[in-house]
Amino acid sequence: MILHTVNKSPATSSTLKECLFSASSGDQILLIEDGVYAATQAFSELLRDDLSYFVLQNDMAARGLNSSLISEQWQPVDYQGFVELTEKADSVCSWF
Repeated sequence: MILHTVNKSPATSSTLKECLFSASSGDQILLIEDGVYAATQAFSELLRDDLSYFVLQNDMAARGLNSSLISEQWQPVDYQGFVELTEKADSVCSWF
């Protein structure tokens, strides 16, 4: 299983779409930095059912996003959760 980190907003970059196209079933997606904007309802139609989705809480807070604005597919994680995801993954692929 690969952990994919995405740091670009889907409003200004095709990075998330490229990541979702390349990901294999069972992979995990973690949104960081401006990528957290992809966790809002506006972009939920992009998501696949065979992937797991996470969003970094600190980056959400830094951008004024709270959990009520986040689509239900996304699970917020803190820095410890980020570390745990990387430890469980076979590899990490960063999409910048």
